[in-house]
Amino acid sequence: MKRSAFAIGAILASATITACGSDMGPTNRGGGVGASITGNYTATQWVTTTSSGQTDHLLAGSTLTITLNANGTTTGHMHLVASGNNPALDADMAGTWSQNGGTVQFSQNADTFVRDMQFSVVANGSKWALEGDQPFFGTQIKVTLTQS
Repeated sequence: MKRSAFAIGAILASATITACGSDMGPTNRGGGVGASITGNYTATQWVTTTSSGQTDHLLAGSTLTITLNANGTTTGHMHLVASGNNPALDADMAGTWSQNGGTVQFSQNADTFVRDMQFSVVANGSKWALEGDQPFFGTQIKVTLTQS
């Protein structure tokens, strides 16, 4: 099936690629005492790139928040603004998270790129950032979730 040059709404709603990794449950990063990555995260970068150009979804008004709870569950919300023929998308980020070394993986009922992307854990001053950069159906998605 041929996809339009910018079918990000469809990509977010129907991404089916599943990243591989060991499911160890939430753990400290191993970066020292108190190195827990639990907490509230907000997208500070969310850019997609296709053959027809680049879109900054935060600048367009989209939002993404997710909370990593110590018991391995998540809460949060994604709002993707309408674009072209793609309607707005709202998704519940409820689910679970696991950490394997420096990689975080999400498991959620909402069928978005978040559950299909591996996020790297990166130190961001005294806080953490989760960075993902992965292609889905010809669209490169780069997102940074910064701990607040």
